[in-house]
Order: sequence, then C-alpha cells, then structure tokens
Amino acid sequence: MNYWKRTLLIAIIVTFSSQLYFNFFTDNFRISAAVILFPILLMTVAKEQHSAAVGCVTGAMVFIVRLFLIGSGITQIQDNVVVALIGGLFYIAYGFLFSLLVKNKHTISFQRLIIGMVLSDYCSNIFEVGLRTGMKYDSLDTRFYLYLLAIAAIRTVIAGSVLLGERNYRTLMKKMEHETRYQRLYLMTTRLKNEVYFMEKNTEEIESAMSNAYRLYEKLSELDLQPELKKMALSIARDVHEIKKDYIRIMQGIQKEIYEQYNREEMGIRDLMQILKESTYRTLESRRLDIQLDFRVKDEFVTQDHYSLMLVMVNLVNNAIEAIERKASKGWILVSVHKEGENFIFTVADDGPGISKKDMERIFQMGFSTKFDEATGNIYRGVGLSGVQMTVEERFHGSIEVKSEPGIGTEFRVEIPADMLEEKTT
Repeated sequence: MNYWKRTLLIAIIVTFSSQLYFNFFTDNFRISAAVILFPILLMTVAKEQHSAAVGCVTGAMVFIVRLFLIGSGITQIQDNVVVALIGGLFYIAYGFLFSLLVKNKHTISFQRLIIGMVLSDYCSNIFEVGLRTGMKYDSLDTRFYLYLLAIAAIRTVIAGSVLLGERNYRTLMKKMEHETRYQRLYLMTTRLKNEVYFMEKNTEEIESAMSNAYRLYEKLSELDLQPELKKMALSIARDVHEIKKDYIRIMQGIQKEIYEQYNREEMGIRDLMQILKESTYRTLESRRLDIQLDFRVKDEFVTQDHYSLMLVMVNLVNNAIEAIERKASKGWILVSVHKEGENFIFTVADDGPGISKKDMERIFQMGFSTKFDEATGNIYRGVGLSGVQMTVEERFHGSIEVKSEPGIGTEFRVEIPADMLEEKTT
C-alpha cells in the first residue's frame, strides 16, 4: 500500500470512529474514541508517514464528512460549520504536536512515546477548547483542565497498552520465525554433515577403483596385447583420479559452507528432541496428516555428535510417518529416550501397517525399499535405513533392532553406549 493510500485509510478510520463520542462540559466539546485510535495508527499503519501530513488529511476528512452529515440532517441540530471545522482542526493540531514530540517513530523509547501521546492529546484538547470559547481560557474552571489531563492520560494508557501488545506480538513472531529458520538450518546442516561422512567413505572406494585400474594398466603393459587396451586402462585410471579430485573439492566446499553457516559444538538431547518434534509437526501439517506425537526424554545428556544422532532419529520418525500414511491419515508415533545401564536407548514406535516377515529380512539392505511414488511410479532408493544402520554401528558402535507386527505397528530400538555420546562433551 503506497503512501497516500495509507494516509487516506487512516483518515477514513478516524473520521468514522470519531462519530462515536459523548459530550463533555459543553454540548459541543466531544470525547471521542478516535483519539485512542489515531496515535495507534500513526505508530503502526503510518509508521513511515509524516505525522503532520496524516493529521492534515485526517482533519480535512473529518471536516468534510461532518459538513455532509450536517447538510443531510443526520447529525445533531447543534452542530454547525464552525463546530465541524474545529473538530477537523483538532486532528491537525494533534498531528503537528505528535510530529514534534515523536520525531523518530522507529527508535523512540516507549516512555517518551507515552509522554508524547499524553501531551499531544492534552494540548490538542486545550487548543480545541480555546477555539470553542473564543480563547477565553480564564472563563473555565481549573478542574476542567484537570479533567482534560485525566482523559488524555486514560486514552493514552489504552492506546499505549494496544501498542505495547502489538510490539510484544511482533517480537514473539520474530522470535518464532528466527527459531523456525534456526531449526531448518540445523536440519539442513545435519543432512549435509552426514552426507559428507558418507562421501568420505566413498573416497576410499574411489581410491581403490583408481588403484585397480592402474594395476590393470601395468598388467596389460606386461602382456603382448593391443595398445588400445593399455590406453583404455590408463585412461580409466586417469578419469577416476579426476573424479576423486572433483569429489574431494565438493566435500571441502560443503564442509566450509557448513562451518561458516552453523557450527554448534554441543547440544542436549531435550533440545534435539524439541527441534525434531517441531519440524515433524510442520511436516505433518504440510501433508495434512492427523498423527499424534509423543516425545519422552527420561534421561538428559549433552553430546557433540548430535548431527549424526539427529540423522538417525529423523530417518526413523520419517519412516514411521510414511508407514502410517500408507495405512491411513491418522495414527500415533512415540519417541522415547532413556538410559539402561551403560547404554542410551532410543525408541521410535508407530501404529502403522507393520512390516511383513519377508521384508523384515531386507529392510537394512542398501537399495531395498517398499516405498514408491504413486505419481511417477519411481521406487525410492532405500538408502535411509541402511544409512541409519551404518551410522549407528560404525559411528556410535551401537546396534539397531526392529520389531513389527503386520496390522499393529512397528518399533525401532537403537542402543548406543553412553560413553560414545557423553565422552564427546566438555
């Protein structure tokens, strides 16, 4: 919304709300709810606009509308052109005073804002009273000015409370937005860090392929074979070497980006589970699934290897969601963490369709999957559970088990030695 549209909108709101009033002291002196709305609008909708300009447009609108009401006979009989003009001049005076007392709406402290609102309200009322009485201020009782000050204070308290609530609401929204961005960044970093881990493992295989290709070239060189076969073997060795160099550069680039963007050394399991819980609820909302989540953390610990741990938990929870989704759109997932002896136990259970005995023997095999995309017909790669098993067994020296009953549900149980998690803390 551009500058003048905002200004006109404020003028319309204030003009029509100014018709809600009661007379005070004299029949022509009105106490209106619009004076509560005016500073609120100046500090929100018109935060980028000059207050004096908004006051002028609002005052003109008030005058024009009241003239129309007088001419049409809708308003009270004691109203006249002079009364309508004075009503408009009140908002012009308020706008100018507000612009002088609240010069920078973005940086002014709340205390100074309240003072500015009280003085703008009170002085504008004094100005209006002077116009209505012909500047005969000495004809009025001293208590009248005290009443005006009290009214200005009450209206300011109401307006200030609204502005304070709006400020706190914006702060809360920013905090929630920051936490959401933090969680997404953390989960992205988790995936990248663990992808790098698997890439590092693959470099060993690439190195082995390069060595085998070069040894093949050496063997072929000792035999009386066609030169093209020797050149082909050497070419393969060189190509694999180039692939390895590119692979390493990609890993280094990802590692550098991760370190610069996010590098938290330690995290408690409760914080970890809270991130997982909130991100899972967002997933459920986006997929319109009615799945109840129950996260239980009985024993707290802090670890530096939280990225790998999160990878394990995210995969298990996502598998549970997809299992329930295949059965129905409703269900429950229980995630629990507790300590048994010298081991931490992580459990993810669901009431999905379960896993058949035939599939139970292959669920941890690389490439095996029971999931497919109905829209494209493509089968998922099935690297999730195999990657989970590899992380649990190779990085944590732990174990993973699964229990499932078709039609009832599935439970994954991950057991990790406590010293593999806690020894990394400081």
